[in-house]
This record gives sequence, C-alpha cells and structure tokens, in this order.
Amino acid sequence: MKAWVWEGADKLRLEKGYPDPVAKPGWVVLRVRAAGVCSTDVSIVRGRFGAWSPPGVLCHEICGEVVELGPGAKGVAAGDRVVVETSVGCGICVKCRTGNKHLCAEAGEIGFPPFDGGYAEYVAVPDNCCRKMPESMTDEQGAILEASICPFGAIYRNPPPMCATVLVQGVGVAGLSFIQAVKCFGAKKVIAAGRNLSRLGDARHFGADVVVNTKEADLAEVVRAETGGIGVDLSIDAAGAAATFANAIRLCASGGVVNLYGIPAAGTKMEIPTDEVIFRQLTIRGGTNNELAWVPLMELIAQGRFNNADMVTHRFGFEELPRAIDLVDRHSDGLIKAVLIP
Repeated sequence: MKAWVWEGADKLRLEKGYPDPVAKPGWVVLRVRAAGVCSTDVSIVRGRFGAWSPPGVLCHEICGEVVELGPGAKGVAAGDRVVVETSVGCGICVKCRTGNKHLCAEAGEIGFPPFDGGYAEYVAVPDNCCRKMPESMTDEQGAILEASICPFGAIYRNPPPMCATVLVQGVGVAGLSFIQAVKCFGAKKVIAAGRNLSRLGDARHFGADVVVNTKEADLAEVVRAETGGIGVDLSIDAAGAAATFANAIRLCASGGVVNLYGIPAAGTKMEIPTDEVIFRQLTIRGGTNNELAWVPLMELIAQGRFNNADMVTHRFGFEELPRAIDLVDRHSDGLIKAVLIP
C-alpha cells in the first residue's frame, strides 16, 4: 500500500510498497477515507517535537471504513464508517476501566510510533478505538473530529455552570471548539480573545458573543465591563503563552475555574500566583483526551448544535501531504483545518 513514512526532521517519504496492516486479535483494519493534518504532526515532521523516534506513519485524525476484523474483534462490522479514538491502553488498569485510557501508564496512541497512523491507504486500530459515525456526518467531518475532542472532552468532563460567562483565549481550532463546547453546555456569554483578525472573525462565526483583538483593546477592561467587574466563571487558556496564562487566572471570578489547554513553547516560564489561587479559591484544571466524549460530540454535530463542517477549509490529495504540511506550518490566514483525501 501507499504510505507517507516519517524518517526524521523534514524527512517524509512516499512509500508505495509499505506493508499492509494486520488485523491482530481484537483489532480491525480500516481503509482511510480522510485524514486531518494536525499541527502536532507538523511539529514532529519539522523536528520541533521530539517525544517520538522515527520511523513511522503519522496522523491521529482518521476517518475510515472497516475492511477486516481480527479474531475476537467486536462492536463494528465490515463496511462501517468510523472515526478513530486514538488512545491505546493496557485495558486492565483502573485508568483504562474508568474511561481514562489516555492516562494509562502503558498508553500509546495511533499515529505516533510504534503505532502507525492515517497517512496511509490502510491502518490497523483496536476495535475499542472505533466510533461509528452518524450517516449525516461527512468523511471530512469525521477526520477532524479529534481536533475538537480534547477541548470538547474537557468541557464534557467538567461543564461550566448554567448561564456562565466564559473567556476563551486563543482562536485556533482548539479555541473555536471551546467556544462551541461551552455554548452546548449552556454558557450565556463567551468572550473570545486573540491577535489574528481572520481567526477572530472565525470566533464570531462559531458563536463567540464578544470578540477582543488584544493588539488593540485591553482585555482586562473588556472582561470587567462584560462581567460587572467580577470576572468570568470559566477562564480557558487555549493559547499557552505566559501572558494568556496570567490573564486566565487574573480575569477569573473568585470561586471560578481556570482551564489550561494551550501547550507552552519549550522554555516558556509560567508563574503561578499561589496566594491569589488560594485566597480567591480558584480551581485550575488541565485537559487532554476524553474517550467518553466522542459519541456525544458526534450526536451534537448530527443535531446541528456543533459545527465542525465549516472548520474544513483546505483539502489535499494523498500525494500532496508535503504541501499540506507547509500550509499548516505557515499558519496561513483562512486556514482552520486541512484534510488529506487518500
């Protein structure tokens, strides 16, 4: 089969005779119908993210069709369209048995070595990583679902109070997903803050009530005006910069929740105002995957309450992956998500 093999920094090779995946016991083989191009993959290819060692086939944003079931595989049938929930755990520890297999001490992930991912014609995944798609969802929507699942999963695990005011800093795909997620869970007002005019327009399109260009406006003044001076109930940092981290805490109401999602650049120092956290009784949470949130998110998409169709802005043929990597790496205006169609 054809597959893009990552061999090191800036080394991607199109292999036309890559070994076909094997349907091991409890695993299934999928024909990849669409694959999302994630900024994490771009950072790995460019050599900026060294948590894994080559070689391997990257891509953890996968929509596929079941073509083969291994012995004992269950829950899906040949021909089913599925999205891939990518965490692979041991299956027996308390984390795996409570819907947190991404926290398993032995956890791995489809699309990161040693598990091959979706930049290939076919991919093998455990049967419990397959989530059947509603008929109304397109392959492209399925391919980029993973990009929204971490933000949505964080809110699904710890929803804001009803009629909350929420601040979202960062208006990339994560920020846009947070905006929609908190709206689905009853937020009354969402303030979105960022520096890119094009993406601030996206934030408005995806449901933000107040949009703040932090190059031109004082975010603290806007938050005070919008909350009667008390701060927001939920403060989300989807950017991961020192300034946004400080704002996330400073602009949160006493007794409120700070949700950290944006990953800081290497070497970034974050100072936690411990006394402020204690005396204002703030709760600080981190959030990554949530395997229990995939089906609810797809149901919301099918109901038209969460819009990920408009997040797909760029499409590429399978052999155009290097072009897609370049586009995502440049953070081009107008880009939200790029999809590869094998």
